Amino acid sequence: MVRLSRRNFLKSAVAAGVLLSAGGVIRAIDQGGFATGRGAAYEPWHTWMEEEAGKDPMLRLVRASILAANAHNTQPWLYRLNEQGINIYADISRNIGTMDPLFREMNISLGCAIENAIISAKAYGYDAKATIIPGQFDSIHIANIALTQGSPEQSELFHAIGSRHTNRAAYDRNKQVDSDVLQQLDRLADDLPDVKAVWFADASLKEKLGHCIIRATEAIVNDPIQAGDSHKWYRHDWDEIQRHKDGTTLDATGNSALTRFFGKLTPVSEQTSNNYWLKMTKEIHVPTAAVFGMILVKDQSDRVQLLQAGRLWQRMHLWSAVHGLAMQPLNQPHERRDREFQLGIEPVFGQAIMELTGEPGFEGVFTFRAGYPVSEGLASPRRSAEEVLLAR
Repeated sequence: MVRLSRRNFLKSAVAAGVLLSAGGVIRAIDQGGFATGRGAAYEPWHTWMEEEAGKDPMLRLVRASILAANAHNTQPWLYRLNEQGINIYADISRNIGTMDPLFREMNISLGCAIENAIISAKAYGYDAKATIIPGQFDSIHIANIALTQGSPEQSELFHAIGSRHTNRAAYDRNKQVDSDVLQQLDRLADDLPDVKAVWFADASLKEKLGHCIIRATEAIVNDPIQAGDSHKWYRHDWDEIQRHKDGTTLDATGNSALTRFFGKLTPVSEQTSNNYWLKMTKEIHVPTAAVFGMILVKDQSDRVQLLQAGRLWQRMHLWSAVHGLAMQPLNQPHERRDREFQLGIEPVFGQAIMELTGEPGFEGVFTFRAGYPVSEGLASPRRSAEEVLLAR
């Protein structure tokens, strides 16, 4: 028999009172309280494998590509189809400002989109040759994927494209990620010579990196400009989610269904959002991580290497979705490192990242946690393929 504490009983009673009040039900409906993962903003997750009569078959590749992992769900991509294949472009209007002043996260995100396009091309019977285009961080043209007819090859990663979601909830504290699992993830970088992953599984290393992540989060929320640029992408209002089809949402925070339901009933200020993010980082994200990982490149000033880092992250996240592993980016140290570079101030986090990696000739560009989930990660909004397609 489940016993309710006095505190939990009172909380439940108050919650019920809010819901049963005259405007409670109406407000809940208006805010999508009963519609998690529904509406046009979530349709791409359900229809990505469909082929519509009269549509260019290559559009299916774009439908898969737009479901890629990406920073703050900014979806910084545009596509143009032609007879030879697909060109992918950066939509630099979707840069996160002081959260990503060097376009590191944007280019890693675009690398994820490239990888999904290549994986789906093989599944749909194309031989795909990707040309990653060098250039400055804010150069528009990112990649050309030349397509020729081949034989369909549907990999396990392809089938995971529609079920891969970032999981920000607590992970199972009693289940570790075995070394052979980490080795299999390492092998996903075998054809990417300038990119590798390192792991922080030892308790002392986890503690050091976890402390760095928390300190970086504190630094961001105490930087009003950087925190403000991050909060601009938070979508709380249901109509706003359906209109923009991007950004971070309450449903993707990893909270319980009840917490998310009642959280939708009241507006969320930037300060409230920041406090919650820091609390989750301290109490959930860091302490429940079974292992931390970091993706390294030889030269983070090389855009091609950042794009390749994104390709690796997408592979790892898809592989994890297949094998029951949860993952979440925790890039706060890198976001502070880039902000330090932008401001020309002491490289506190830049130095910390170097000391943590201890890999001569490599630089850390992307940090994440992994573990076994106790609840599922939920989908984030997505713009449709048609909405990010440029005219021929």
